[in-house]
Amino acid sequence: MGADDLPRRNLVSALIALETNREREQAPELLAGLIGRLREMGDPELTRVFQEWVEQVLVPRGLRGTEMEPMPRLEEVRTMLQEMVAEWMAEGHERGLKEGIERGIERGIEQVRAEERRLLCRLAARKFTAETGPRLSALLERLSDPERLAEVGEWIIECETERELLDRVQEAIS
Repeated sequence: MGADDLPRRNLVSALIALETNREREQAPELLAGLIGRLREMGDPELTRVFQEWVEQVLVPRGLRGTEMEPMPRLEEVRTMLQEMVAEWMAEGHERGLKEGIERGIERGIEQVRAEERRLLCRLAARKFTAETGPRLSALLERLSDPERLAEVGEWIIECETERELLDRVQEAIS
């Protein structure tokens, strides 16, 4: 049985729907439903009890600030929740944007490294034999340090034989 299976226009149903809600954007609307049920009932003691519940359970103290200010009336909580949801959404958007940028930078760097490796293999194949390229490529897959890749470029120029080059690269990996 889920929140959708609960009777409509019922105070307990409104409370359960609010407490089990996992969608932050729906919290203000669900709270408005609870407030509406309380208004219909016109019971100040029951409203006070629900207000305490909202203060202790629904709105964590960390989201209200560090001061222990008095809890606003239930009608004011809806506005407060709408503002908190907007802040949460903005924070989530900002966090997602930052993570996206970081991932993009990481992918860009890895693409540059892959291009460096391909270029080094082409140069080695031109200087030595066509088979040098694939052999060097297998070794370079384990190298990501840009300084080491630059050294491999220098070794392609300095080495007299394919074997000498591959041995130096193997030694750098070890």
